[in-house]
Parts: sequence; structure tokens; C-alpha cells
Amino acid sequence: MKWYYVLFLVFFIVISALSIYKAITPQNYNSNGIYFEYPGTWAELTPNQSNTSNSSSNSNVVAVGDPNSADTGNIIVLVQKINKSGTLEEIIEASKADLKEDWGATMLSDNIITVDGIQAHDIVYVTDSESNKKERMVIFDKNDIVYCIILGGSASAFDGQKDNFDMIVNSFRVTE
Repeated sequence: MKWYYVLFLVFFIVISALSIYKAITPQNYNSNGIYFEYPGTWAELTPNQSNTSNSSSNSNVVAVGDPNSADTGNIIVLVQKINKSGTLEEIIEASKADLKEDWGATMLSDNIITVDGIQAHDIVYVTDSESNKKERMVIFDKNDIVYCIILGGSASAFDGQKDNFDMIVNSFRVTE
């Protein structure tokens, strides 16, 4: 075998190993008073990719997702912090009502889970057939701040992301 074939083979093996390593090693977000892990092939998304406006509230929003599908809305995770006004139950009921009115959402489940040692609502819903989204909204409050984690994308891609969504929710911590 010629030396350049061997060199190409070694180069190919190294690049393949690095790609696999990145895919299985989670990244983490640690800013704005929150910490969570997300898949190694994902990235922080720009406001354009995450469909959030350029309002002043964006400092309270972080979005991560698959950069190859974020523009089409396939896989995206948004985290928002808002000051608590009212009870958590009132905020959840208002959120559900807004989803039904604005997006034609149908609630599929509302379970209680634990996030960062706090009880949280884990709500799964689908939107109208036009936008065809399936999303999971995890809401809890800590230190008079309401944290809302929205995990979702196209209905066809949602179920295949369960492990990635669980990684984010299970690793989520309030750091301030």
C-alpha cells in the first residue's frame, strides 16, 4: 500500500472518532442563573433560528437545538425565566389557555415530576394540524422566578428525541 493511502486511512479514522466523541459527549449551558446539559451535536441557537423576537425579554431566554433542523422547527428547546406573579397553578392554567387559543393546542398529559429538587408540571401537547408541532412544557418556580422549559418540534420528530429531552430536564439546575 502506498504511504498516502495509509495517511488517508489514519486521517479518516481520526475524523470519524472525533465525530463520534462529539455526538456522545454532552455540552452544557451555564449562564443566566441556569445550568443544563444538551446533546453534543446541538448548539445554542440564534433568535432567528429559535423564532424568538429581539425584545428585551430575550436576555431571559436561551434556545438550544439541532442546528440542522432548527430553521424548520424540527428540534428546539427554549428556556425562559419570568418573575412570578400569581400562583404557579394560575400561571400554568393561563399558559394552557393561551396555547389552546393561540395555537389550537390539545393537551395530552400533565404530570408532576421533580426538577432541581422542586415539583414541576410536565405538560405534553400538540398544536393544530397546520403547524403540526408536539411539545413538552416543564414549568416550576424557585425563588419567586418561574422557569419554563419548552422541548419540541415537528410531531414526527418529537418522540425520537425523548432521551435528549430527558437529559435536559434531568440535568436542569437553578444556579442563582
